Amino acid sequence: MTPAALRNLTTPDGTLNLTFLRVINQENPIMLALGTFLAVIGVAQSAGGILLDASIPRVAPWFCHDLECPRYNVKSSNDKFEIRNYEPSVWVATNLTAMTYTRAENTMMFFKLFGYIAGNNSLHMKIAMTAPVLTEVYHGQGPDCESNFTMRFMVPFALQANPPAPLDPTVFIDRQPAITVAVRQYGGFSTDELKMENLVELTEALDNATIPYVGNMFLTAGYDGPYSFKNRHNEIWVVPM
Repeated sequence: MTPAALRNLTTPDGTLNLTFLRVINQENPIMLALGTFLAVIGVAQSAGGILLDASIPRVAPWFCHDLECPRYNVKSSNDKFEIRNYEPSVWVATNLTAMTYTRAENTMMFFKLFGYIAGNNSLHMKIAMTAPVLTEVYHGQGPDCESNFTMRFMVPFALQANPPAPLDPTVFIDRQPAITVAVRQYGGFSTDELKMENLVELTEALDNATIPYVGNMFLTAGYDGPYSFKNRHNEIWVVPM
């Protein structure tokens, strides 16, 4: 994608230009999918890639920063992307449907979920933060359709069997089945433009590998808070078909 095209993907205030993306989608569906804190090793692996005994404690990857993360194993990996198989997991989530998604909407959704772990739940208990903050972007069909945005925090493993209910009616418990995702990883402070660039690189790599994928949705995974300045880690996910 050219620099000029990338500039069109954001509005002057830096937010996602969904109208432009919907127009592009008329010719290329995946372009519609351009728009803090899912990764843990589900089965421990040796340095040579041989599976170790399942009784060995699971170790989260470095980018989880000592927080609990969803469990996965790596099906395949190259310098462009990684295919991960995630285990079933339980999340607390909130969503909205809108034509545009700005920093204000992102912050509103984040603090709804943060309120849940801070005690706005049926047990009035504080719940540990997990990683990542996972945001799913699912676009409607056509240039004038609204898009759905869902933000999730994973529920700690000890609470997944029976998580406390949210008191905010716009927050809900979301039980996710096992899923396979294609993942592209990148560092630094993530921006809409970086997300778009990495999504393009991921989908082009999947095209070159003749791996089909869902073309009207993608996910972003952020593993760091705003005051973490070193070793930041971000991911873009696409779901293979």
